[in-house]
Amino acid sequence: MPRLHLALFVLWLSLGACSPASEASGPSGGTPAREIQDLITALRPVEAAAVPVVKSEWHLTRKRTLERLRKGGPELGQEALRVLREERPELAEVRAGLLDIAAHTSPEATEPLLVELVLQFGEDLLVRREATELLGRSAPRRALEVLEPVLRERYDGRTYPPEEQMLSAWLEAAHTLEYDPVPLLALIVTDIGRQQDIRHLATRSLGSHPTPLGRQALETVLVESSGNGYIRRLALQALQESLAKEEFCAEALRVQQNESDPAFIDFIESMLVTHCR
Repeated sequence: MPRLHLALFVLWLSLGACSPASEASGPSGGTPAREIQDLITALRPVEAAAVPVVKSEWHLTRKRTLERLRKGGPELGQEALRVLREERPELAEVRAGLLDIAAHTSPEATEPLLVELVLQFGEDLLVRREATELLGRSAPRRALEVLEPVLRERYDGRTYPPEEQMLSAWLEAAHTLEYDPVPLLALIVTDIGRQQDIRHLATRSLGSHPTPLGRQALETVLVESSGNGYIRRLALQALQESLAKEEFCAEALRVQQNESDPAFIDFIESMLVTHCR
């Protein structure tokens, strides 16, 4: 081989052009290990005192990196899981981002870890919230199995992620699998012992599922005397969304005629004017 060609060949090797073929390339051509390191860099927050333009650029870079790597193959997810388990980055933001990529690119391998993070206390709440959302999206059948028993019982905030987030993930899984959410939603909506955030979410959600059971639950909330005027407004709005116009108008007028709260009477009147007159 001529000396010049030999020198060029050596230079080519030194630049990594013939790196081991066993490391599959990521969505932009890098190895999974390199892509995950790029992700970790993008996920590390900037200084709190950084100027707005720097913070804005960080958010944009983080968003673009996550969106790009979510399109990667299973080897990328496996590398993200390896880093989570073996290196466990110190920052919760980084662990949550690694979990995101693992769940998107290697959902079956990530499913056990998601379940563990949802059910077991110990990890940072930011990561557990991310795990809850990802479970509903990437493993819907398992999400129904894991989340529904917890949501049916009295929730313990010391043990689990936020209850309304668990319901949100469960609803996404139910929608994906075309599973009827009304029985659980009705149970939550009519339980005045529940935290208000999850009751509000369940009430809004019933508006998208017009069934006799859902209507009965909303009508129960509409006249409850718990002192939560906001949930009563949500119930009226959900009924307007789920009932035929004639049925809604008759129900709203009936409730208005028996109502004693001036503020709620005014709210019903505004709904009647908008939708019935």
